[in-house]
Amino acid sequence: MAATSLSRMGEYYHTSLATKFHWKMNPVCHDRICLLKLGCMRRCGPIDLAILYSSSGKERIMKFGFHTQMNNWQHQATHTQMLDDIREQVQLCEQLGFDAVWLPEHHLNPEGLGNSPNPILFAADLACRTSRIKIGFACLTTTMWHPIRLAEDITLLDHLTRGRIEVGFGRGGRPSDTMPFNVKADPRNPDTNRELFTETIDAVVAAWTSDYFSHQGPNYTIPPKKLPHHPFYPSEEPYVVEDEVTKLTLVPKPYQKPHPPIWLMVSSEPTARLAAERGYYAMAAGTPTDVLRDFVDIYAEVRSESGNGQFVKGEGWAVSRPVHVAPSMEEARRNFEIPVIRQREFQLYNRASQTNNPKPEITWENLLKSAMLAGPPELVIEQIQELREECGIENVITFMDAGGVPHEKIMQSLESFGTRVMPAFS
Repeated sequence: MAATSLSRMGEYYHTSLATKFHWKMNPVCHDRICLLKLGCMRRCGPIDLAILYSSSGKERIMKFGFHTQMNNWQHQATHTQMLDDIREQVQLCEQLGFDAVWLPEHHLNPEGLGNSPNPILFAADLACRTSRIKIGFACLTTTMWHPIRLAEDITLLDHLTRGRIEVGFGRGGRPSDTMPFNVKADPRNPDTNRELFTETIDAVVAAWTSDYFSHQGPNYTIPPKKLPHHPFYPSEEPYVVEDEVTKLTLVPKPYQKPHPPIWLMVSSEPTARLAAERGYYAMAAGTPTDVLRDFVDIYAEVRSESGNGQFVKGEGWAVSRPVHVAPSMEEARRNFEIPVIRQREFQLYNRASQTNNPKPEITWENLLKSAMLAGPPELVIEQIQELREECGIENVITFMDAGGVPHEKIMQSLESFGTRVMPAFS
C-alpha cells in the first residue's frame, strides 16, 4: 500500500475511534487496573479494556513493537530480498505508529530461522530509512561478545540514531549462537554461561558510565596487564602507573545518558530476579501466560524490595508473541499454523536440549490459549486485553514472521494490526 493511502487509513481509524468505540467508566477497580467498556460493534457485545497505572500513579501508555526474527525458511528467498522485505515491514511499522522494531542476533543457522548475524549493522541501515521508530535488540547474544567491542558498537549506533536505541541482552539459547565464538558460553552449562553473561554486562555498563574504568573478573581483565602507556594518553594517577595503563576510557560515551535503556531477555526465574535487582527492563518471548505471570510477580516483588516504593505488576515488562491478524480465524490459521508450530518446535528443541524436561505438545489450540495472538482484529483485541489483565503487560511486541510467513502476509497482518487493533488501546 502506498504511504499516502496508508496514512489516510491510519488517520481514518484514529479520528473515527470516538464513533466506533463507546467509552463508559466502570467504577470497579482491582489491583490498580481501572476497567473501561469498549463497544466493538460485534455480535458478542462489548469487552473490557484496562488502563494500567504505574507505581507513581501515572497512566501507563500501551506500546506496541515489531519483532522480526529475520526468518527465511529453507532460504526460499535470496538474502538480499529478505533484507528488502524487512526494510519494507519496518517502514510500514513506523507509518502505523509502532513504538519500536526489535532485532535478534543468531549465527550459523542453515535451516533459515534467524538470519541475523550482525543486528547492530542492520540497525544502522534501518535507522537511515526511518526517522522516529526506536530500534531495539531482542536480543544481543551477550556471551559471545567482548565487552569493549559490544560497548563501543552500541555507543556509536546510539550516536548515529540520536538516541533511538534500546538494548536487550541475552545469554544465548542455541549452542550455534555462542560456542563458535566462546566455548564458555555454551547454554547447556548454565552456571558458566550465566557467570559470563553477568560479567559482560557489568563491564559494558562500567565502560558506559565511568570516566575511566577497569574490570577484573573470571573471564576478563580490562585493561590487560602490561598495556603500555602512549605519550598522548592522560598520565595522571591512577590511570597510568609506572608507564602501564591501569584504566581505560570509552570514546565516545553513549548519546543517551547514562546509557541506552537496558532489557534482559527472561526465560527463567534467576534472570527475572537479576533484571529486577539491576533495575533493568524485562522481556519474555514465547513464554506461556501462566509462566509469564510468575516471572512478572517475582520481578515486581524484587523491584519493590529495592526501596523505590511498591512496584506494580507488569510495570517494566514487554512480551513478544507470535501474532497474525486476518479477516477470520480460519484464514489466520491457514496462513499461520504451519510456520508458527515450526518456529515453536525449533525454539523448544533448543530449550529441551538444555534440561531434562520433555517438550510439551505443540498445537494451534495450545498456542492460541496461552502463547499467541491470532485471528480477526476484534478477537486479537480481546487476547491482548486478557494478557494485560493476567500480567499487567504494558508493551506487546508482535512477532509476525514466525517460522517463515511470506512477506505479503506479514504486510497484511501488520496493516490490520496497526489500523484495527492498536487504535483500541490509544
